[in-house]
Amino acid sequence: MNSRSRFTDQSGATLLIIIGIAAALAVMTASLVFVIGNMQANTADSRVRDKAAAVGEAAVDAQMYALGRNWPMPGYPGPAPTMDAALVRTQFDTSEFPNSTSDFVSSDYYDNFDNNGDHVINHLDGQVDANGDGLMYVEGQGKVGTRATRFQVLVERTFVPTDFPHGIAVYDGGGIDSNAPGTNPKVQIYISGGYPVSSYVNGVLPDPKLFAEDIAVASPVVPPLKDLFPDSKIQQIIDLAKSMGRYYDVAGGHAQMPTDASGICVIRVANPSEVNLGAFNGGQINMASQGHDAPPAATDEPGILLILGPEPGPGLPISTVTGPNISINMANNDRFYGIFYTDGQLNPAHGTPAFYGMTIFRSYMNMIGTPRIFYDDSAITKLFNKYTLSVKLVPNTWREIHPK
Repeated sequence: MNSRSRFTDQSGATLLIIIGIAAALAVMTASLVFVIGNMQANTADSRVRDKAAAVGEAAVDAQMYALGRNWPMPGYPGPAPTMDAALVRTQFDTSEFPNSTSDFVSSDYYDNFDNNGDHVINHLDGQVDANGDGLMYVEGQGKVGTRATRFQVLVERTFVPTDFPHGIAVYDGGGIDSNAPGTNPKVQIYISGGYPVSSYVNGVLPDPKLFAEDIAVASPVVPPLKDLFPDSKIQQIIDLAKSMGRYYDVAGGHAQMPTDASGICVIRVANPSEVNLGAFNGGQINMASQGHDAPPAATDEPGILLILGPEPGPGLPISTVTGPNISINMANNDRFYGIFYTDGQLNPAHGTPAFYGMTIFRSYMNMIGTPRIFYDDSAITKLFNKYTLSVKLVPNTWREIHPK
């Protein structure tokens, strides 16, 4: 074979090899394009799913927050603990989290007990804690594009620690005035709860018979109020009132005087000011019973009412007296049942008003007339586990469920 023939044969073989390599590269390129396309689609879908999951988790958190503000019990008078969907929507950038064709975010809550007897626990069992065990299910769903993710979790109610001191009938931080007690002492024990009951008067008693014989009276030098009723407890009540929308800063011009002082209520007023308790709730504060000398009924619920002066200046402790010239007026058959605390003073009474529970006047008490104060320990015990502080996740109950 001559050299020309050998060259021709080699050229043909080389061409075949090149064609084979090109064909292989073409197949590989096509496969690579297909694989990359699938990966991009899967990645995009995964990102959308992750976004939907983030929104679903936010829905669970928002519904838990709503339950913490208004835990639903049978006959509960408060508003329904509804998640603020509009607020949740504002937390997500619409360019990254576009609205879906249906609800962007939704939630549900229901009792953890089979209330309807169908042997299934779901939303058909009702949106109240019917058995009072402090447990409910929460579901939250987020939808981004065509992807929806839904979660279910069991939550537990936690309570405000209402460990108020027992056995304090009266604390008067600035002296006391009184006329003769008449046939009965003006400060008495209604329910002791098994505790020794004391009263504290920062000054000389004009007439020791003002207090019933079974009340130990400390006078004229008394311990600081913060040793008996800590500043932290006052701050806790203020924080709770704020979280419930029951904090009224009238002194700062940020609120009007409320017309209802039942339940938790904290009011800051100017110093001086005059506060008529009888203007609240038709003169029957926290009490359903009516009439002259009517004590709390078994169905009455105690409240916590704080009437404070303007907020202390920066850096000053909350126990700084900021309202010594705030006058608290009680008249007629006005009744208060619960924990009453004020920076101010008690004015002379008209009629037969009465406090049941624990009463604290940080500035002064005027017992001239016919006001009466009854230590009632039920006002403290009934407040135990009454107000919800928050809800918390029960461990190992978070799970993803089928979206709706």
